[in-house]
Amino acid sequence: MERSSIVKSTILVVGIAVVLVLAGLAFQSAPSDAVAEKATPPTSTTTTEPPPEGVVIVRIDNGSFRPSNLKLDLNEVWIVKWVNEDPREYILADKDDRFETVLAPGDEFEFDYSTLEPGIYRVNATVGFQRIPGTIDTRPEQ
Repeated sequence: MERSSIVKSTILVVGIAVVLVLAGLAFQSAPSDAVAEKATPPTSTTTTEPPPEGVVIVRIDNGSFRPSNLKLDLNEVWIVKWVNEDPREYILADKDDRFETVLAPGDEFEFDYSTLEPGIYRVNATVGFQRIPGTIDTRPEQ
């Protein structure tokens, strides 16, 4: 191989690598400046108070729902409250477009499942390209 063709090949490979690195940086997900300013750790991550009657709490923490799959007895619990305890902002949405909301760190959102027919409802929280799946099962025991 001639020296000039080796130099041209090397320049081409380096150029492609630079373009790929820059493209990767352009598509990284990061919180907005406003969210980053508000992203202070909570003073306490535990609570001594139980949730109000009829409410179950789902925490978003460390990139996951806790718990991720719920079985609700609508005679006892009918409201699900999501609490974002993660330092990132999430978009919380129901698969069938019943709700969609932005949860900044520390934000909460409630949905009343007693207004729907018993069934399995899928929800997810997204941040960038990461999607956290979850289910709410309100079917009676069979």
